[in-house]
Amino acid sequence: MTIRAMRPCLRGKVGTMNGFDPETLEFYAAEAATYVACRPDDVNPELPAFLELLPVGARILELGCGGGTDAEYMIAKGFDVELTDGVAEMAAQAEARLGRSVKVMRFDELDAVEAYDAVIACASLLHVPLEELTAILARTWRALKPAGWHLATYKTAGAQGRDEHGRYYNYLSGDEADRQYRKAGAWASINFRERAGIGYFSAPAQWLEVVAQKRA
Repeated sequence: MTIRAMRPCLRGKVGTMNGFDPETLEFYAAEAATYVACRPDDVNPELPAFLELLPVGARILELGCGGGTDAEYMIAKGFDVELTDGVAEMAAQAEARLGRSVKVMRFDELDAVEAYDAVIACASLLHVPLEELTAILARTWRALKPAGWHLATYKTAGAQGRDEHGRYYNYLSGDEADRQYRKAGAWASINFRERAGIGYFSAPAQWLEVVAQKRA
């Protein structure tokens, strides 16, 4: 893997006012196979408990499916999962694993209206430039059916910026997450929980879990 000089603070222009950072997408395009191979079978730890909130066979949209590990788990549990990723090379990795098509779609291209029982974005919305996050969350809210559920996980406990691989992170705090979500739509409930864990490349990380239910 190509390792870039570490840039812990935000430098230069990030994002395109469309909810994505080109340099981050370039990283995942170039390193898709290596990224997926790092932890090929690790299901997101928040996922099993979240799925218990959903009806049997619920229709789920996954934003940023990566290599397809979480999707494989959800499909095995009988859920109707629509997979998307903003990077064609990453989508190809999931397609190879699951034997099914994956839609190449950036977050800003989500235009569904009241179509899903749940929208899941584990370790994906954390790459949305902070000033553009509310607009992306509004699209997520709009895609949910009334009383639908949303799960997202973000790295937290830091200032927005890039990691040693050049990837942008918004490092959403609990307070900022609360502000962003409440601006994005009408929720019946929004719950936040922090936990210690690791990043995909096994570096220590602090994580923020968001579980929200759209107002019926």
